[in-house]
Amino acid sequence: MKIGRVLGALVATGIAAAVVAWAMGAFHGGKVRPGTLPAPEGLAAPARTVVATRGPVSVVEEAVGTVRSRNTVDVAAQVIARVLEVVPRSGTAVKTGDLLARLDDREFQARLDQAKKALAAACAFAWSARLTQTTARWERQRTLRESAVTTSEQAEAAETDYLLARAGAADADAAIAAADALREQAQQVVREAEVALGYTRMTAPFDGVVVERKAEPGDLASPGRVLLVVLDPAVPQLEAAVREGLIARIEKGTTLDVVLPTAGVTVAGRVTEIVPSADPRTRTFTVRADFDPVKGVHSGMFGRLRIPVGTRDAVRVPADAIVRVGQLETVVVGRDGRWERRLVTTGARGDDGLVEVLSGLAGGETLGRPEGRP
Repeated sequence: MKIGRVLGALVATGIAAAVVAWAMGAFHGGKVRPGTLPAPEGLAAPARTVVATRGPVSVVEEAVGTVRSRNTVDVAAQVIARVLEVVPRSGTAVKTGDLLARLDDREFQARLDQAKKALAAACAFAWSARLTQTTARWERQRTLRESAVTTSEQAEAAETDYLLARAGAADADAAIAAADALREQAQQVVREAEVALGYTRMTAPFDGVVVERKAEPGDLASPGRVLLVVLDPAVPQLEAAVREGLIARIEKGTTLDVVLPTAGVTVAGRVTEIVPSADPRTRTFTVRADFDPVKGVHSGMFGRLRIPVGTRDAVRVPADAIVRVGQLETVVVGRDGRWERRLVTTGARGDDGLVEVLSGLAGGETLGRPEGRP
């Protein structure tokens, strides 16, 4: 215990002596007085410079969406029949009128043949009725010509013949009307049979591409069952969900930016449709904007619709003036004839190649362009 107390006292004494010596300058023999150290030379002057600009920039909000084709058709069956042939595969380009699928048409062909026979019989009946009417009229005229009225008996006989002929003519007119109605009905049946037969052959409604094949030969087609999906890749559009707070800022015919991240491009889109009803679950409106075809962009891909909401003041610099090392971002700034490196925080990059600087610059500074960059 005594030894511990002695050691503690010696340590405390040593520390106190060191503090006194430091206070007296014993450890500052090499210290230089303020103002006597030469200023650092700084960074080398860059060959090219740019200026940080400050000014108003557009504030936009983005609505996410999906690329669609303005013309997309589900080719579906309209009759019940066995699928005999499905011509194209997915990805096949088709022209207007090209055969897409063919169904078993034997039943429909038989119905058409029967309808045509019934029509022929109805036409024959109509002609027979007209012949009867013509004959009755001819008999009436002949009777009148042969009735040279000389006596009362002959006059009465002639009148009787006339009345009989007239009654026969009326019956003939009724028969003709019935025959014409029967013929019209038979013609309607033929037309319906021809339409049903046409449903067994499905053709391309426009020039496009088959994007989905949902049936194979041997399948049973039924009304409403989709066999193929065809779209026109020449008329793409972005279908975006816009929140209700922004819908008042969009009008039909307005041109907005369409961002296509996969292709790495931003294109102009023209608003062609605004669905005037919000989705009650998401509180968003569906907005469709047409744009020109872009290589590598296909239906179903992701896109964003940019909607301007105002402007704000911001500092922006060319993107190649920013040097990134890990997560640090720096710029070379000219100040009082010297060049120094300064930490900055950047924001969004615009389509013009300028990057917004959130902190580190106030605008108007001259920046050096790093070596090795054009």
